[in-house]
Amino acid sequence: MGSIRHTNFLEAVAAAIQHEKDFFDFCLRAYDELSDGPVRDFFYDLAEDSAEHVRLIEELYKELSGSPGLPNLKYLGEVYKFQATAIQKLMRRLDRNKQANIQKNEIEALRLAQQEAEDASHAFEKFSDKFDDIAIKTLFRQMATFNRERAHMLTGCLVFYQPIALQEKESYLFPEEE
Repeated sequence: MGSIRHTNFLEAVAAAIQHEKDFFDFCLRAYDELSDGPVRDFFYDLAEDSAEHVRLIEELYKELSGSPGLPNLKYLGEVYKFQATAIQKLMRRLDRNKQANIQKNEIEALRLAQQEAEDASHAFEKFSDKFDDIAIKTLFRQMATFNRERAHMLTGCLVFYQPIALQEKESYLFPEEE
């Protein structure tokens, strides 16, 4: 694996977009698996937010690169192999929450999404400190912000649904003391 410091801006953008796409897919999977209700609708809204984040990443790329738009990533040889880049290998460490089984459980889905957002926020913040390139720093700081805001929303949702979890004896935020 090459050094993360050798990541160029386009690879960083591709990794950020892939992260949002993966979170989008997780939200749609949760939406499909959960029963009708406000939590299911919340996951649909989170998916829409993720799609909006991709648009904002594209705008940030245009602004910081001076390019009129993203190149066609499908045909760009450098990024076509991006699954093997150092940054993408590090990003895969975040996949454990997005790939976990939701088991049609609203609280578990919220908990997994919240943990994913917190992990991603911390990871992107750490990534931003590893680069001298101001464009990559800016992108990763923005990604940390997106995920921090997402984590706060999910924490609020978990706190709101905590009484339901307590009734079901499944307290995730406030474990029962023995």
